[in-house]
Amino acid sequence: MGKASQLLDELKNLDADIQSRIDEVRTLEAGLLSSPKWSSDKIKGGKPVKVDDVYAQLIVLKESIEQDTNEAINRKLELSRLINKVSNPKERAILRMTYILKQYPEDVMEHLKISQSTYYRLRKHATEEIDIFLEA
Repeated sequence: MGKASQLLDELKNLDADIQSRIDEVRTLEAGLLSSPKWSSDKIKGGKPVKVDDVYAQLIVLKESIEQDTNEAINRKLELSRLINKVSNPKERAILRMTYILKQYPEDVMEHLKISQSTYYRLRKHATEEIDIFLEA
């Protein structure tokens, strides 16, 4: 598998990663709003934890997740720009529909009114063209 294929597969999977991070932030926010008041009691040899400390840690965690989410979104943008470098518009469309829109090959073929062999030939050529850009 060439570098371009690996990057295109990464692009295809970034949406799930981004969505899981967004869901994690939403869950964290919901927990912050609905959690019972934290106790600052000392528990058997442990040190007391102040409510403010717990909330501060959760806010830092939320900000960290949001920063990671922004980095994943930027990575998706960077990888999708690779597709823009492909010279043939039909090949670009195949890559976008396959790796960004995550459409099945049959749906792409039907939409573009091309045969299966044409789909795979154009996709392979576009991937090879991206490999050339990456080597340069």
